[in-house]
Amino acid sequence: MTTATLIQTEALISTITNDIDALYVLDQQAKALAEQVKAMKDAIANKYGEGEHKGELHTVNVKMFDVSGSIDYVSLCDAYGITLKVVDTFRKAGRVDIRVSPKK
Repeated sequence: MTTATLIQTEALISTITNDIDALYVLDQQAKALAEQVKAMKDAIANKYGEGEHKGELHTVNVKMFDVSGSIDYVSLCDAYGITLKVVDTFRKAGRVDIRVSPKK
């Protein structure tokens, strides 16, 4: 995102009087920035490889590591004859989350 784009976005948000509309604009900007950050991180990792790398002002550390795959708990329980009722006895207390999702 360029400085001009950021200034334009801030100017647009300052003219919006409805917080729902402002949330939508900011959410779209956040998604665009997240995509740019991911692409830039991938490019830096591919260009420089592992290790610490210095720019003109800042430094990044690139580290690659293995991540284990997730467990298919339904198949695991089926294989060992574990019912959902038994699984629920190990379940911790739930919580309430709030999700506000802007729609296009």
